[in-house]
Amino acid sequence: MHTRTAVAPWVLCVVALAYGCDGSSEAPNPGASGGSSGTAAYGGASSQGGTAGGGPSCWRPFNDQSPWNTPIAGTAAVASDSATLIADFSSIAGQTAFWINIQDYSIPVYWVDSAVTPMVTVSASLGGTGFRTGAADDSIAAGSGLAPIPSGATPAAGSDRHLAVVDRGAHREWGFWDANQTSTGWTAGEASTMDLAGDGVRPPERNSPWWAGHGPRACGFSLIAGLITADELRCAAIEHALVVAYPHIRSRYYTPPASTAQGTTSDALPTRGIPCGGHIQLDPSLDVTTLGLTPTGLLIARALQKYGAFIGDYSGAVSLYADASADAQAYWGGGVLGNGDAQGIPLGRFRLLEVGTTYDNGN
Repeated sequence: MHTRTAVAPWVLCVVALAYGCDGSSEAPNPGASGGSSGTAAYGGASSQGGTAGGGPSCWRPFNDQSPWNTPIAGTAAVASDSATLIADFSSIAGQTAFWINIQDYSIPVYWVDSAVTPMVTVSASLGGTGFRTGAADDSIAAGSGLAPIPSGATPAAGSDRHLAVVDRGAHREWGFWDANQTSTGWTAGEASTMDLAGDGVRPPERNSPWWAGHGPRACGFSLIAGLITADELRCAAIEHALVVAYPHIRSRYYTPPASTAQGTTSDALPTRGIPCGGHIQLDPSLDVTTLGLTPTGLLIARALQKYGAFIGDYSGAVSLYADASADAQAYWGGGVLGNGDAQGIPLGRFRLLEVGTTYDNGN
């Protein structure tokens, strides 16, 4: 394991400001009902950006060389401590099955044409890429920037208040954590853009400038990365890795494609768990047709075999994520996707792939 020394104290203060001292995501409530009050117009099946394996209309973010879009090789090496870490991953008391975050603690996506949708100013406590206006130098965390947030956009229910705005034609995401619209405009705890035509990987936060490594998730990921969307289910194929969050994510350490680490909490400790960016794969020899899954559950299971999932955040449950916009939720509610559709996928049948360079941000 390759590590680095802890970052300077002022950077730790920035991390605490952006993500909170008690970790990133709150636990989803499996009994919750209701949904987002957002009014996003879902993008439909047409594609403005790249394509996925399901066909020409099946858009997915990032280029084909992205770790999010690269199928796992049959010869992929398994981490030496995979069995121990997966045993912990699959046996957390009360959290032994996947829960798909939809109604709260997920990501509402607003699809826009940024050449048409008016730009608004967003002031961020931690201004990442695209939100550095007003920051005199790299010692200043706060910054502002412009984003095409449509009228009526509503952040996710729950304390994380994530919000994603995506222009597929311009290959860009504007991502926000702790987004709020006030009488004087939009604010966010963290705001950053992502080039969706690139590989979807930010530079490690250890690099200069440090703020370029920060994103709206605890592990630095963009919000569209690993998200289940309505378009791809209409195409009957999820052609990318998913993002997973769980209670025992390892704090302090991260490995690419992650660019930051989860903060230490009573659940997330530096002495156990898989770190940000860890890549897990559902046993490819498992016959997923025997698991009693729904059609969407089968698509999820096959994606977890072909592409796997990256550890991306803390959650009080073992969580996957689906688009939480109002129109997406209406589509899910038609029998397409439910919170429990992946519960039949056995967590104990995952394996952790070999972990590469690991960084220590002292968080």
